[in-house]
Amino acid sequence: MKAKTALTLVEWTSLPLLLLAGLLVISGYGLTSEAARNASLGVLTFPLSQTIHLSRAIKLGFVSLLLLHTYAGIGMLAKKVEKRGHSRLAALLEYAVLAFLIYVGWIAVNGEFGG
Repeated sequence: MKAKTALTLVEWTSLPLLLLAGLLVISGYGLTSEAARNASLGVLTFPLSQTIHLSRAIKLGFVSLLLLHTYAGIGMLAKKVEKRGHSRLAALLEYAVLAFLIYVGWIAVNGEFGG
């Protein structure tokens, strides 16, 4: 992956990833904590927390953004390692992380759509 493409992907996925992560954390606390529901001034109810936290679209969106963001970030790191004269290490890093991210994506898809 080209460094400029990787940087663009990291930049564009950062804010949506942060927002979805925050939404999942807050809705998780809304499921388990009366104090969190009270702190939201009544906006975060148990049914709303449940709907948000169990939403297939939100979870898959989060995982997709996470995988894309991580791959692009590792691509940027691999370019820095390559510039220091370690092209084999950079390739190993990039391919190892890619294999891991494919595995994580496979687990997420199976978790949502599998039996």
